[in-house]
Amino acid sequence: MPERKIAYEMKPGEEFEPFEFSVSPELNQTYLTSLEADHPRYQYETKLGSPIVHPGLLINFSNVTRSPSWYLPEGVAGVNAKDEVEYINPARVGKKFRVTWKVTDSFSKRGKPFFIKETLIVDEDGLEILRRRGVDAFISRESYHEENS
Repeated sequence: MPERKIAYEMKPGEEFEPFEFSVSPELNQTYLTSLEADHPRYQYETKLGSPIVHPGLLINFSNVTRSPSWYLPEGVAGVNAKDEVEYINPARVGKKFRVTWKVTDSFSKRGKPFFIKETLIVDEDGLEILRRRGVDAFISRESYHEENS
């Protein structure tokens, strides 16, 4: 089992344990159906290769909470405060993907811990697919009630 460290205690340079996933045609189609996204690029092979994985699926599967080492104590919530996403290359249905997360900065604002993390998705061939730079905030049940009383 991976070493679990409370997420908001992660320091710049530290990384969460990677997460790997595959996108089958069935998974991609289920996602497309839920979005009512029926563009042919997501469903049919072309001369460039198999269908493209919908970018929204990649974003959902690259949330840091998917890391096996992600951990927050009871009564604390992580909130994604901001994200910048760069879609570098198309992800192809049928491929396996690896997501990594690295904390690049941490700070406190109004008494709450924040960190900035960089996320990278690569496919099984090492091709960079997507980069995210995000800010996560952490709030405890107690601090929420204090602010809203």
